[in-house]
Amino acid sequence: MRRFLQDAVRWTKWRKNFCAAAADGAKEKDLCRLMNLKFGLIQASYWMTYCVMFTYLVPLYESFGYGEFLSGVIAMIGTAVLTAAQPLWGVLCDRVKRIKPVLVAVLLAGAGAALLLPLGKGSVAVTVTAVVLLAATTQSLMYLFDTWSARLQREGARLSFGLTRSCGSVFYALTAAFFGLALDRFGFSIMTPVFIGLSLCVILAVLAVKEPRQTSPARETEGAAQADFWPAVKRLMTDRRYLCLLVATFLTFFGSTGIMLFLPLRVAEIGGGNYEYGLALLVMAFSEVPALLLYRRFSARFSTWTLHAAALFFTAVKVAAIALAPSLWLLIALMVVQGPSNGVYLTTNVRYVPEIVEPQLTYTAQTVIGAVASGAAGIASSLYMGAAVERFGLQTAMITLIFIAFSGFLVFAAPVLARRKGGKKKHDQPDFQL
Repeated sequence: MRRFLQDAVRWTKWRKNFCAAAADGAKEKDLCRLMNLKFGLIQASYWMTYCVMFTYLVPLYESFGYGEFLSGVIAMIGTAVLTAAQPLWGVLCDRVKRIKPVLVAVLLAGAGAALLLPLGKGSVAVTVTAVVLLAATTQSLMYLFDTWSARLQREGARLSFGLTRSCGSVFYALTAAFFGLALDRFGFSIMTPVFIGLSLCVILAVLAVKEPRQTSPARETEGAAQADFWPAVKRLMTDRRYLCLLVATFLTFFGSTGIMLFLPLRVAEIGGGNYEYGLALLVMAFSEVPALLLYRRFSARFSTWTLHAAALFFTAVKVAAIALAPSLWLLIALMVVQGPSNGVYLTTNVRYVPEIVEPQLTYTAQTVIGAVASGAAGIASSLYMGAAVERFGLQTAMITLIFIAFSGFLVFAAPVLARRKGGKKKHDQPDFQL
């Protein structure tokens, strides 16, 4: 009888512990789902905001009566500001514990700057001012949201980067399709109010995320090494792998940014309009989703370096597809190349940089890469395309971008592939020790 009672007590305790563990597990799973939902809303609302403004700037300039060269110059000025702003926001985020206040302030400033844009029809100076302010604020956040999610993961948040980032791609795609139709029907006067409304949605989504108030372990151990901007950049410039990545990114995105900037004109040249342009963006954005969701499977078989090299290669293929497509609907169909190019790049860009730089320089390193990809490369390609299109024609100018984009892939891949002739490198990791 005594043993029976002891067994009953043990069974009761085990049952209580099991139920408590199950309840904790269910609670943790609910918190994980809630966090992914909140961050998915951030990505969705931000990329909707980005789409309605920055994707349609060149058609907006055309509606103002600006020529192709002037449109290229304004785009160059905007990307110059973007080049400077992205690393500065990165340094600031490396130095603060909480990123939410920074994001909210920048988004509010961008919404205010958008109020100037409708006045640009009567003044190029007002247009340039609006573009500069928008580039320095809302547009410059494109990589910070991705890096913020990686930081939250390091600080213990149960967050799926592929799942949440795919929300951005899906809603960007839907916005591109329907907003193109809306512009054809209502005109460009709807851009600013829609942009401001969506910016407020991003702010609400950001405020819903609960940030850990403690510093992450990596930052606690390296806290004494916090660097100012130029010393941090100087340290990054001594890393051969980072320099190789920087040059490769510049060349690849020189081709990609240049061709995407003039994609609306290419669509118009072969018989399309805002609807067909939006449809091309729809196909591109939806193509990113499988690559984002399947990245974990890819990474189980291939190293981050290999996947990043593949992303750069397919980015060059995308440039070739846009430049050489003989018909409108074939061009739209070929936009599926966006999946293995940008869809893979979005994750490898977040994963590869932390593998090759010091932890306390992560934000700075990634925003410098972002500034090169969408900034310095954008400046050079905007100026180049503005002049080349007027002199040689649109398609000829685009064909030259194919060679530039492929040279970026070769810069990234050739040093490693050359060293593999004597034997396969472990884990496909590059060795730059000369």
